[in-house]
Amino acid sequence: METSTIPEVYERITLPFLGLGTMALVLAVLLPAFAILGFMSGRSNRTRKIASGEEVDLRAGEASLGAIMALLGLLLAFSFGSSLSLLESRKTDIITEANALGTAFLRADYLSEPSRSELKAALYEYAQTRLIPETGSIVSREDASAFIDRSLAAQERLWPLTVTATADPLPPAIATFFAGAVNDVLDAHQMRMRSISVPVTELSQVIVVVTALAALFLLGNRAGIAGRTLTWRTYIFAGLLFVVMMTVLDVQRASQGFIRVDQTALMATLADMEATLR
Repeated sequence: METSTIPEVYERITLPFLGLGTMALVLAVLLPAFAILGFMSGRSNRTRKIASGEEVDLRAGEASLGAIMALLGLLLAFSFGSSLSLLESRKTDIITEANALGTAFLRADYLSEPSRSELKAALYEYAQTRLIPETGSIVSREDASAFIDRSLAAQERLWPLTVTATADPLPPAIATFFAGAVNDVLDAHQMRMRSISVPVTELSQVIVVVTALAALFLLGNRAGIAGRTLTWRTYIFAGLLFVVMMTVLDVQRASQGFIRVDQTALMATLADMEATLR
């Protein structure tokens, strides 16, 4: 088995390959553009067949269009449902970590000085690194690495201080009582890693985009072959696709965009810690 350092392991988390702004620009251009390309292709095909005396099949492509539309609906429903489930999991992870930090901070009162003050200060410093600032969105691997490095640097102090604080002559029951709370804090770190990672592969996102483009192309192509104009209904459909796809992308990203993970529980825990330390 190939060995890796802890930072190298965390560098393997999944992150978006394009930012939200870039994706919005790409989709805003490509979606209507493929409808127009399909219409031009269909109208050219119709003109060529009429010029050569061939009959224009007005029902050609109906089955393909229906199948693509059904597939697109399935993919969007799956993506949207998966994104909402991921959002709820991230909220739960933050609440769990906030509770673990608050519990460990309070249980430190059972320790004697100077361990009590040292551990409370260390827990407070660690909790500060777990909060993602509104102005510090994680949009790249460099941002993720910086966030993880700060947390791991503060986390390194917790267990050594815990081992020292729970050594004899502290009663074993109290030692287990406090060490278990610190262990919960360390375990919560692993759960929070999925708040950073976006577990939707680039290939899955490409499949949804390609299916949407194919659907719009065939929709425009059908209008061109039938001799109809490309109406506002097609552009409304493209616009609704854009809104749904961007909403899915926004929900998938925890620390950027309009839909962000609520960090109120962690902020409240930090405020309680700060008030106690003061």
